[in-house]
Amino acid sequence: MQSTVNLRRRRIGLVVAGVLATLSNAQANDTSALPDNLVVQTVNVNGERERDERGARGALGDRADLDTPFATASVGSAQIEDRQIASLAQVFADDASVTSQGGTYTQAAHAVNVRGLRLDFTNGYKIDGQPFQMFGVELPLETVESVQLLKGASGFLYGFAAPGGIINYITKKPTNETLLSVDAGWSSASLKRAHVDAGGRFGDDKRFGYRANLAREQGGTYNGAEVNRQAASVALDARLTKDLAWSANFLYQERDIDGAVPTISLQNYPAGTRLPSPVDGRKDFGAYATSYYNSTLWMGTTALDWRINRDWKASLTYGHTVKRIDSANETLYLTNAAGNYSNRLAPFYRPNLTYDAVQASAEGKFFTGPLRHHVTFGAGWQTLERTLNPESNLSLFGPATAGNLYAPPPVLVDTSTFDRSVFYTISEYTHKSVFASDTIEFNDNWSVLAGARYVDYENLNWNARGVQTSSYNKKPVSPTVALLYKPSSNATFYTSYVEALEDGGTVGTTYANANEVLPPLTSRQAELGVKVDQVGWAANAALFRVKRGATYADYSTDPRGVFTQAGELGYKGLEINGSADVTRWLKANGGVTWLDAEYKATAPALIGNRVESTPRFQAVLGLEAKVPQLAGLSLHANASYLGEQEANSANTIQVPSLTLFNLGGAWRTRLDNRDLTLRLQVNNVAGKDYWYSAGSNSLQIGAPRTISFNARIDL
Repeated sequence: MQSTVNLRRRRIGLVVAGVLATLSNAQANDTSALPDNLVVQTVNVNGERERDERGARGALGDRADLDTPFATASVGSAQIEDRQIASLAQVFADDASVTSQGGTYTQAAHAVNVRGLRLDFTNGYKIDGQPFQMFGVELPLETVESVQLLKGASGFLYGFAAPGGIINYITKKPTNETLLSVDAGWSSASLKRAHVDAGGRFGDDKRFGYRANLAREQGGTYNGAEVNRQAASVALDARLTKDLAWSANFLYQERDIDGAVPTISLQNYPAGTRLPSPVDGRKDFGAYATSYYNSTLWMGTTALDWRINRDWKASLTYGHTVKRIDSANETLYLTNAAGNYSNRLAPFYRPNLTYDAVQASAEGKFFTGPLRHHVTFGAGWQTLERTLNPESNLSLFGPATAGNLYAPPPVLVDTSTFDRSVFYTISEYTHKSVFASDTIEFNDNWSVLAGARYVDYENLNWNARGVQTSSYNKKPVSPTVALLYKPSSNATFYTSYVEALEDGGTVGTTYANANEVLPPLTSRQAELGVKVDQVGWAANAALFRVKRGATYADYSTDPRGVFTQAGELGYKGLEINGSADVTRWLKANGGVTWLDAEYKATAPALIGNRVESTPRFQAVLGLEAKVPQLAGLSLHANASYLGEQEANSANTIQVPSLTLFNLGGAWRTRLDNRDLTLRLQVNNVAGKDYWYSAGSNSLQIGAPRTISFNARIDL
């Protein structure tokens, strides 16, 4: 009877997100031969519900979401296309626990806060489960099948990572049926995009699969920058035998931006002063004609997946990723509420980062008496090498670089010089780990999860002269334990505890101790949650508490600030998300997050202060309608509210609350016996001018009203 119940559970269409994993995937008709990818089942916050998706769960193995004690979110390619999402900042706009801290035309395009915690750009982002250093990169969403988010501490599942969570980009995989589509679009002001997507299978019994995507973007942005981007991805797979499958994935992007949105710094802003009135996001603040921001990435992965028998399988994966940035970007240092500022140009001395990663894992099921076990175990190894140019002579701010937010920017000339052909290795790290987990089912209702990951983490750092400046080696054990109760097949209550260690990171260039590599931070997370999947509606809620080592800017000894580690930050909150079919043609979704984040045992002046860039309250509400009067026409709209935030650790400057509205639609029809889809999207419908927090003492200029149009035809 127990086996029958479990089979029935596996057939349930899941709508609440499962746990991410680190294995690559090749999709085929014979699912028993599929490599296990990072797949998340989720309540898509736009009301679309994905059914019968299953996949590997890292140290948890392959299981349904209702059997996992973690909160997640996922956005699939259909939603990305219909809403014409072009940046990570927009991907999770419908999730009330996620906050963007960077715009697509800035060096902080990657910056995302989850439950008030910024994701670790060194360990917090994956492509098909492989590690990727995300700083300053905007990945090509045309090549992506879904973007998946695991919320909370993930040390047990992945090793080192910040407790905010993990974002994983799943690239498009071979299709069972032949696919060829072409789409083209336009966006404010003169940005043009084109994309080709092709896939299918060939050979005896369609043994071999392929998927290729090409994307091109070029033109002017709403703020005066010029974009030139090209991207390509290829996915291949082969069913070597009935039980053995091979897959490989490749991704490339070159993205060049001439001019960009400057960062607004509050380091020199007077305490206790209201922020200046926000400025029009369409204004070009470029003072230096030579400012630019270019990024290049390559990624390649390969995997073997072996179905040993009905209950056991194994997987071996290898990934290689490379990222390079070349830039000269501007920062405006505000000096008063009238909008006066000094401009600083900072060449970013062309960092190169290279990852190599290997992982082997196995999982299976067995009984010990009346107890059913689901075990997963494995080992992983990865390295990261980071090289830089020696730091250039920066164009420092001063009287000659003064400007005002409400006046035309000054005309300035870049006087910095440095040799781009000279590189040195600034850091190397090696991350080795072994992991194991066991989920024990006592009966149809109760189960216990226990697991641990042992990590051997070494970090070595050098200066431009080749002198080692610091090193550390940590060997933590990251445990997790959870209790799950299923009152029925479509509901789960859970409580879980996780510990994790995260990389301390490298201090940014604006601080007095720029490029200093900081030691690791420890975090601990407890979560109590519920997931429900009913016909016509779904919901999930999580009550969480996180304790994390504190990092903050100390301005007591240097006006530029010294980025410091000391003490502890405490986060506790509640998030609720849900979706419902209101009628046959109308769906609604919404969510709220309440968060209390404060400095705990740290500098006396900070104890009790609210952590900067953490709104106390967030909310989203969305609607999606299929218009009965016109076949194929669907409309969608959403509103988001972001509460007031502190701009600095001293809590002397506040960023006002913000409400934004977006709407759009898609019309699917036929043209000359071919499927045609027309899409229109309007973001920031009211054309609101606004600031948003981009971290400690940092602001970004909000995007203005933008209009995007896209047409796709399936050939």
